[in-house]
Amino acid sequence: MRRSSALIAAALGLAPSGWLVGQGTGTILLPEPQNPVTRVGTRGANFLEIGVGARAEAMAGAYTGLADGVTALYWNPAGISELAGPAVSLSITKLYGDAGIKHTFFGGVLPVGTSGAFGLSITQLTSGDLERTTVAFPEGGDPAFGNTFSYTATAAGLYYGRRLTDRLAVGIGVKAVSEGIDDAQAHYFGVDVGTKFRTGLYGTHIAAALVNLGSSGNFKGPVLSGFNGGVPFDQGTTAEQMPTMFRFSIRSDVLGPSDALIAANPRQHVEFVMEMSDAIDTDVQLALAAQYSYRDMVFLRAGKRFVNEKDTGYRSGSFGMSYGGGVWLPVGGGRRFAFDYAYTNMADLKNVQVFSLELGF
Repeated sequence: MRRSSALIAAALGLAPSGWLVGQGTGTILLPEPQNPVTRVGTRGANFLEIGVGARAEAMAGAYTGLADGVTALYWNPAGISELAGPAVSLSITKLYGDAGIKHTFFGGVLPVGTSGAFGLSITQLTSGDLERTTVAFPEGGDPAFGNTFSYTATAAGLYYGRRLTDRLAVGIGVKAVSEGIDDAQAHYFGVDVGTKFRTGLYGTHIAAALVNLGSSGNFKGPVLSGFNGGVPFDQGTTAEQMPTMFRFSIRSDVLGPSDALIAANPRQHVEFVMEMSDAIDTDVQLALAAQYSYRDMVFLRAGKRFVNEKDTGYRSGSFGMSYGGGVWLPVGGGRRFAFDYAYTNMADLKNVQVFSLELGF
């Protein structure tokens, strides 16, 4: 594999950039032997840890307590119960500069009754074309296998959220997941659960979500087992768990509505979010974020994720910083159109940009 393909493969292994980078392992691609082994890269379907939606990514992933649109399907399924009408959303993430790696989310939510909602989402990570090399053709161009291959990971989920009271909402989702290349695939089945609670004290909300709780999967396919020249072979791949993660979030309405800490101006709204996350393959990490909105139409957002590395000497203070904004506009007939953008500084992994569209009916 050429150098460019090797770098892309390494980036895929580090795909959930905010959560999987480093953690005391020295530089990104070269671990230091004096540091202890971490859990990074030890679980399957790691693409599930890549956040979706420009609104959430502009807030460095501190979104579990704020999630209330279609992207709540990913962050906290309890949040879909807050939608007043049907809505659809598309989010496209450009990962790692010009590496050609894209992460796409599409979802829809349909309220049912007065307090519930169903949702459906499809999330996909694609690598783009990678040069295929073999032992016989180390420079590529093996006529038996072709010149290129690609990695694709897909998750399809069905969700339900419901408001139990005017302060408490819960949600649950099930999803089928697959990942791999044409001749080697792994499959998983998982469950997400979430809750949101409005305390009524100075605009404080508490939320939690347990996601990717499910089965193990191992890669299977013709390139891993079968017959070679009439001789059977089996690579014996190991089953890996899904990247289970727990997120806990506290949100405060600092400025704005009547129950905010400072109920000064209902046209302007400032929200602050603190979130802790702990995954089966990462250490506990903290994210802090704020969002300003004017008339619920113009939004500015910023956040910072602390990736919890033991050696941060090679990191700048802006590493893990996110910025963004959005415009939500009425388009007639009770519909609303939203466009959001986010930018995250990931240093060596290049900058991550997210574009999102949402249409509410």
